[in-house]
Amino acid sequence: MKTAPATGADLFYVAESNAADVDSAVNAALAAQKTWRTMSVAERKGALVHWARNLRSVFEDIAELDASDSGSPLGDGRQGLLHGIEHLEHFAGLGFELTGQTIPATPGNLHYTIREPFGVVGILTPFNHPSFFPIKLAAPALAAGNAVVIKPSEQTPLSASLIATAAIGALPDGLVNVVQGGPDVGRALVEHRKVHRLHLTGGVPTGLAIQRTAAESGMVKHVTLELGGKNPLIVFPDVSPESAATAAVKGMNFTHQGQSCGSTSRLFVHASMAAEVATLIAKKVAEIKVGLPEDPESEMGSMVSVKHQQRVLSMIEMAKDDGAELLVGGGAGTGDLANGAYVMPTVFTGVRPDMRIAQQEVFGPVLSIIEWEDEDEMIEAANSTDYGLTAAIWTNNLQKALDTAAKIESGFVWINGVVSRYLGVPFGGFKNSGTGLEHSRETMLSYTQEKSVSVMLSRGLV
Repeated sequence: MKTAPATGADLFYVAESNAADVDSAVNAALAAQKTWRTMSVAERKGALVHWARNLRSVFEDIAELDASDSGSPLGDGRQGLLHGIEHLEHFAGLGFELTGQTIPATPGNLHYTIREPFGVVGILTPFNHPSFFPIKLAAPALAAGNAVVIKPSEQTPLSASLIATAAIGALPDGLVNVVQGGPDVGRALVEHRKVHRLHLTGGVPTGLAIQRTAAESGMVKHVTLELGGKNPLIVFPDVSPESAATAAVKGMNFTHQGQSCGSTSRLFVHASMAAEVATLIAKKVAEIKVGLPEDPESEMGSMVSVKHQQRVLSMIEMAKDDGAELLVGGGAGTGDLANGAYVMPTVFTGVRPDMRIAQQEVFGPVLSIIEWEDEDEMIEAANSTDYGLTAAIWTNNLQKALDTAAKIESGFVWINGVVSRYLGVPFGGFKNSGTGLEHSRETMLSYTQEKSVSVMLSRGLV
């Protein structure tokens, strides 16, 4: 039985798949992909756009499922779903970029390359954006000529099936498949001998497990991973305190309960302005409306589960034990929210870069404020975690911004911005934050294999 994290009420029974179901899904995908790969780019584009139209026709149904399933506000679910559909429409038209090249290797002969799909792509998605990730991750794989088998998180399984159902009448039957369940189902998909391309968006432990399972499957597999982050937001003293505070609150993704890999959860603010910035942040955070997902006034919902709520609360206690100073929040929901998996938006000051709260990903609404004076020491501290997903730099000095961006060990850097990602701009992490890129032409190309062909037209050459 799937329960609603915001209320604890029962939602639906979810039938879990087994290894035989995974095998059936893969075989159905293989059969559909044989037709799909022979269609022209224009035909595939039309089919994908048709799927996007179908998704828009059930938009509210999917968004409401996501809100109930995840505990996030309905408006947040709508926004994520819209972004997913926009990704689908973008990649639908990008198929004409699946170009090869000609190479003048020898005179009188023809040497060229072509791009071919892998066949079946296994996609494992996280709980934090239940509709956004299945759509946006399937889009480039399908545009490249592959079929997909999607395993959504067992914590937010509901909308993925409706998303796949919306493909009926638009895509060949079996091209988009969904299997439900936990680690055993994920393992069956990862180790399947007919699945040579895999993608996970999730946590580092899961990413490492997938790499191990893929390696032990007996088949060489192409694996990309988009994992966690402990992302710095660096504020130089030439920025106004109000701008810094606004950026810090927005960048923390409190409106998604901090459950976002790109959240800038470490705020490095210059000591000369730290107190004022902290005061402004506390005021803004205290004004965040925490409520039920269906309440149109809710700006922040619940954690995805009671288990995750307890993990976040334990990390808050850990931060206190290590000497961090609680500025605001720090507790569970009360009153009408007491039965849900709520954690109030939380801010710590007095955080040192070596504290566990500054090194470990919380994946919850917890912001750590770290003061700095020496710029070199601050850069070293910003780079001191095992992660390297995003970073944000706030300054009015463009040269300082560019110099700092070059020193930061992150795959995606905002200068005077936070949160936003852009279609066409590659997104991916360094270090334990993953492998591979999303959102760009390179993403689609990564779902192809490049084949070289040499046509010997000049018989005198070998």
